[in-house]
Amino acid sequence: MNTNFVLFNIEGGTYGIDINNIVSIEKVSKTTHTPQMPDYMVGIVSIRGQVLPIIDSKKLLYNQASQIDQNTRYILIETEHTTIAFMVESTNEIINFDPSLIKPVSLVGSSSSYSFLDGVALVEDRIISIINIQELISSIDNIEKIKTDFLTEV
Repeated sequence: MNTNFVLFNIEGGTYGIDINNIVSIEKVSKTTHTPQMPDYMVGIVSIRGQVLPIIDSKKLLYNQASQIDQNTRYILIETEHTTIAFMVESTNEIINFDPSLIKPVSLVGSSSSYSFLDGVALVEDRIISIINIQELISSIDNIEKIKTDFLTEV
């Protein structure tokens, strides 16, 4: 059975998120910056009456801030505990393929606690890295816990 994935680009790579985790895709709007937030959290935004945290995908994945332009979008992602605005450089495609095409990737030196990739799929001569949203959110929580624990010990 095929699944739809929303594709987006970061640093020349193509990433996909299962459409079942996505509420909507929105244009970037006015951001309210908040103090004492992690560097990958741009701030908060009000969309359709909801106040949502904005996670900069490029900062989170590549430790580089996204440059906001007319192509930048928020992918509103819903997990069992929260909804976030995941800011991406661009998204303009929904692709449908069989999840059996997703193959695990073993990266030398990668930490299993930050393994939020379900794997990669080779579709139409493109390599698409599939993000597991639940794992991504958990890894964000783990990063914050590690930082908090470290600062408490110091």
